[in-house]
Amino acid sequence: MKVLIAGSPNSINHYADTLKSALIDNGIDVAINLEDFWNNYRQYDIVHFQWWPWPSRTLKPTEENYKKVINQVQLIKQTAKIVLTCHEIKRPNPEYYFDLAHEYHLNNCDAMIHLGKYTFERLEQQNRKNNIKQYIIPHHIYDNYYHFDINKAEARKRLNIPQKANVMLCFGDFRDDDERNMVADAWKKVKYPDKYLLAPRFYRYRRNIILGFKQFRKALDYKMKGVHFNGLPVPDDMLETYFCAADVIMLQRRFIINSGNLPLGFQAGKIVIGPDVGNVGPILHDSGNPFFDSYNTDSVKTAIEEGFRLSKTDLPQKNHDLAFNNWAVDKVAKQHIEAYSDILKK
Repeated sequence: MKVLIAGSPNSINHYADTLKSALIDNGIDVAINLEDFWNNYRQYDIVHFQWWPWPSRTLKPTEENYKKVINQVQLIKQTAKIVLTCHEIKRPNPEYYFDLAHEYHLNNCDAMIHLGKYTFERLEQQNRKNNIKQYIIPHHIYDNYYHFDINKAEARKRLNIPQKANVMLCFGDFRDDDERNMVADAWKKVKYPDKYLLAPRFYRYRRNIILGFKQFRKALDYKMKGVHFNGLPVPDDMLETYFCAADVIMLQRRFIINSGNLPLGFQAGKIVIGPDVGNVGPILHDSGNPFFDSYNTDSVKTAIEEGFRLSKTDLPQKNHDLAFNNWAVDKVAKQHIEAYSDILKK
């Protein structure tokens, strides 16, 4: 069996490359690249799309390129099976030809892998109509890449965070002011001693006051509300430090289907809170982690306070154990192999 994961091998998101490594460890011949998508696809049995089925960020979303992508996929389907992992149903920032390409793949792939029941159930009737096989395989943890073996005291020392602080981490970009206000408004209401909100990418702004005066004022206002951020990307080799310094990980979205920060938080042995939506909500429910109505400030505030309270219990260790027992990358790779084998059955 030979598998091509069609995409860039140098992504900052390690979902695909950690899965690739685990598949190779289990005897599967796997590659991640774009060259083979265009020129060497005949050597593969499976071509697997992750995220948006657009083969390159450098390929502009034009009508001509859309047709080029679809024609290539139709060629590949003559000799290989097309698999799509359904990370999202619609993009958070729509782009017409990106969306057309995704809609095409939703209706024309040979098989679809879901990270939970939400998209499985949403697309079940459509997939049955289109004769698309469906599988539920959870989002794996990155235990073959990250180890989270820095103790909390050392992590806080590196980030200059007070040792006695109760730290909530919002990791990754904030998409817009709506998400920023959801977090900042709830945080202002939180009644918990020594609270500390760590959100490195909370707001990106120009540091030149003349060029970005309005942005500078806005950033200053957020800092006055107690948000600790610098607007800069977190280097990959610092991710573990940020997670290890935290007590609670917050998924800062109004709506989300899946989140890589949830398994990362569990792997690091942290409390995770997030919106009661998509595949995220049921995981938080079933594991005893707090969830919230993202359009209700008091609900978000209560979840934060409950998260801090639960961080002093044995739930962080239970989260860690749940992640390694159910989402370890080797276990998830084996589930992919079972699905691939089933897909290739005549």
